[in-house]
Amino acid sequence: MKIRNKLIFYFGLLLSVFFLIALMLTGVVIRYTLNRLLYSNVFEMNSNIVASIQDVTPDALLDRLELISLITGVEIIVRDGEETLFSSFDDSFIDFDGATKVSQKYNVFRVVDNSMFYYYTESTITPNEYEMYVFRTADLALTNSDEIFYTSFVGILFLGVAVSALSLVTAKVFSSPIRDLASYANQLAPEAKVQPRPVFRIKEYNELGLALEKAAVRLNVYRQKEQEFLHNFSHEMKTPLTNIYGYAEAMQFGVLSSDETKNACNIIMTESEKLRDNINQIMLLGRLDSVNQPYHMQRINLADLLSDCLNSVQIQAKDAKIALIYPEIDPSISVFGDPDKLETAFVNIMSNGLRYATSELRIEVAVRSSTVEVFIDDDGIGIPSSEREKVFERYYIGYKGHTGLGLTITKMIFDKHQIGVVIEDSESKGARFHITFPGVMRQHR
Repeated sequence: MKIRNKLIFYFGLLLSVFFLIALMLTGVVIRYTLNRLLYSNVFEMNSNIVASIQDVTPDALLDRLELISLITGVEIIVRDGEETLFSSFDDSFIDFDGATKVSQKYNVFRVVDNSMFYYYTESTITPNEYEMYVFRTADLALTNSDEIFYTSFVGILFLGVAVSALSLVTAKVFSSPIRDLASYANQLAPEAKVQPRPVFRIKEYNELGLALEKAAVRLNVYRQKEQEFLHNFSHEMKTPLTNIYGYAEAMQFGVLSSDETKNACNIIMTESEKLRDNINQIMLLGRLDSVNQPYHMQRINLADLLSDCLNSVQIQAKDAKIALIYPEIDPSISVFGDPDKLETAFVNIMSNGLRYATSELRIEVAVRSSTVEVFIDDDGIGIPSSEREKVFERYYIGYKGHTGLGLTITKMIFDKHQIGVVIEDSESKGARFHITFPGVMRQHR
């Protein structure tokens, strides 16, 4: 269902409920008001009639009562004690015991006679102190009650129409920006140029539009980085493949001496390892992106973990003539995580440091009260402050970088383990990777 239709539906439902409640409350208020007006009119009209026959002689009283009843339409009963002196009712007996007092303020009673409701007041006329009862029906007391009721109903109906129209306008005001934002979102594409977002008067819609515009920028940047990665990766793949193919072809046609053939085999193996490493990184990144990628979390001895990582980069350090400095740490210190994935993360950082170091790569461990901190320092050129966050972004390739995935994989693994990592300046002005494990565990050997 469209948001406009849904808003109209909910507004209509809410309006119906409020309309019914308003109608009921208005009916109660109108009925109460009409009753008060009825009792007031009965009291005042009857008081005028009683006042008009005060001090009338007994001989003229009956004729006066007959004339008043004929002109006004009221019914009158005059009694002297238990004796009825005058009654305008035809063969009717008023059951005063069954009467109900409906107004304390105006002293008005209601009684039923022959299925007719009468409202009456009781008065005393002089000089003989006769009891006089003047009876009126509701239509004699309120001649315009229907007009009052219908006028009120028309007012409520007009209010309902006005609110309905307001609901339609409100629904349009709220739904139109949604359509504009949907149209803007449909134009978003990685290869498309970022278009200015639509601007609205409503703050929340502007925030949503700004979020979409930022998403478009990120999508566009991601696309550019992806294209750059594909270009760099294809270059990284093409160079070793060219070397492998060239030396393999030379070996096939026998144009190399035995020493050259041996050297060619070494080159082919080296370039094949580069290809394997690149492909493994791509596959690992894909697995880490998967929500179903399992992490086998367990207690890990930190000294053993770092020792295994150093063994993995030993050959790279030897070829680059970089010294690995690793002071011994407390063998009882343990951390919690997936050993294979943490080894991959640390090896990526160490390999990155070996590419930039000039003479040494230093690993240090500091045990705090609630954390374990690992520092990996190189004495290279360092990483500028402006690039320290970018190096963890996917496809970002810095100076001497390869695929732009190594540190991205490291950050993903650390985030999964809730391990913090920041880049700082080392004491030798190179790069320092400051890694913080959220907890200290000790085990006895």
